[in-house]
Amino acid sequence: MPAAKRVLVVDDDAAIRELLVSVLSRRDLLVDQAGDGSEALDLLRQNSYSVVLLDLLMPNVDGFGVLDELDSAISTPVVLVITGAERSLLKQLDAQRIHGIVRKPFDAEDLGNLVVACAEIKSRGTFEAMAISAMIAGGPLLAWINRFGG
Repeated sequence: MPAAKRVLVVDDDAAIRELLVSVLSRRDLLVDQAGDGSEALDLLRQNSYSVVLLDLLMPNVDGFGVLDELDSAISTPVVLVITGAERSLLKQLDAQRIHGIVRKPFDAEDLGNLVVACAEIKSRGTFEAMAISAMIAGGPLLAWINRFGG
């Protein structure tokens, strides 16, 4: 049996965290959660994650702060930003550090499918190489990411 893929959900809204933990756990993912960026950074330094779902606007250390410190993580995860922030704020994101943007409100089941696909791709090799392969092949992963980005 393959090792469980580990996901980190970072959001200051407990209801969103609980929803995502429930949806992702049903998909055989090992899910950790953090209520702010400081907790997230501690977990990223202790554990290796396939995927991080990261809210941008949080107290203490925000999502931008987490992205700035991502180099201190044990491994480099696929980062999907989940946010309701204005588009002008999203323009500040570093495209080198994130792999997709999911706008709030979102469909939790669709997001769960996206996370599973990202975790599977990440487990097969570097995400960047797999994303290029998916783009060449016209794979569903990029269609999902584009769908959420709108």
